[in-house]
Amino acid sequence: MNNPIHDCIDQLLLEQGSYSPLGLLLAEGRLDYSDYEAWRSGNILHLEEVLFGDPEQIDQMLTQAEAYVSALKLEPESLNYSPWGSDSNRRLRFSRDPAREQLFHTQYRKAKDQPQLDLFMDATASSLANRTAQALINRDNPEAQRLLQRLFDADPGHPRLGTLERLTAAEQHLHSPITHPAEALAYIQDELTPLAEDELGSASHNLLVPHWRHLTAALQGTAFDPEQPGLHASHTAGRGFDWQQVITAIQAEPDWQRHLDLLWRYAQANEQLHDKSATLQGYFQLCWRFPDAASAIGTQATPPMQLAWNNFLALEPELPHELFPAWYLMCQPGLVHQLPQPDIEQQTTGIQAYRVIYGLHQKTRPGTAAPSADSIPLRGKLKQLSPDLFTHYMQTQR
Repeated sequence: MNNPIHDCIDQLLLEQGSYSPLGLLLAEGRLDYSDYEAWRSGNILHLEEVLFGDPEQIDQMLTQAEAYVSALKLEPESLNYSPWGSDSNRRLRFSRDPAREQLFHTQYRKAKDQPQLDLFMDATASSLANRTAQALINRDNPEAQRLLQRLFDADPGHPRLGTLERLTAAEQHLHSPITHPAEALAYIQDELTPLAEDELGSASHNLLVPHWRHLTAALQGTAFDPEQPGLHASHTAGRGFDWQQVITAIQAEPDWQRHLDLLWRYAQANEQLHDKSATLQGYFQLCWRFPDAASAIGTQATPPMQLAWNNFLALEPELPHELFPAWYLMCQPGLVHQLPQPDIEQQTTGIQAYRVIYGLHQKTRPGTAAPSADSIPLRGKLKQLSPDLFTHYMQTQR
């Protein structure tokens, strides 16, 4: 059976040739990118204080990861993080606990099997290219420019030189106002992103996020156009990990629930903000309004929601996608105390079934599954709406 942590580490090794606990925390959603930025800016004292999830589970995850990379016989090396900006001599802290601190600041790298015939100049150029890439990851563009010049002097034909030059020059775009958002979107999306991902791997976010936020600022007040869904602040803010801005931009649109792209972005942004009620409302609306597109929940939502969706698909008898909200609420009756009354105007089977399940949970006697007298008509209505859903509901009442 596949181990999700091992799979994630394998992907990090494939992209970067190394494993670091920071990369794992970001990839597994335990660390919001905005909190990472605040830490790298020196505004958070200990990074572990802003991690999402049970601290004990996070410790187990990092310990399990360390055991896995050790079993792969990767080489450990110390790793220090400094604040972005001028205070580069200060070391950022992960934890007050020395053991956790050491675990976080150890990365593992594949052994270097360089041929004996490698020239010293080749090794020097490769080192300069790697250091230039690291300077870009650290958002230290002056240092990247300095190292890039040294790389050019050492090996003007180095295969990575052209890419590193273009990535270093990209910062110039951040100092000029954006007058043609469509051109800026095409540049970031089609040119800059592939270059950054190929050269910097998953750390490419450090270089790309300022560009997405620069474009988000230029798109403020631009109405959503279904023909150009990427030219809206909800899209660019999401690429820049500014989840609250995603929601603000969406809610500024009249009838935003009628647009598939906006509904999906709304649900995902609230998922990143760990707002379960708003997340579920977004996904429920998606199932009711765009049931054919709801299958993406099984691949693009967070793991808990993916698991729920896959359990829903495995039901016998099967249920149509529009009944996922009713089934989900049926399985978690306590949600009636967190979710508002459904007020969507359509009278589809999915929406009506959800209303019935909502009402049944409200009328269930505390501490027992026995129905109250006024819940009997609701059961009859549910059976009429969807005999298969009624079958599943009755199984939960045994």
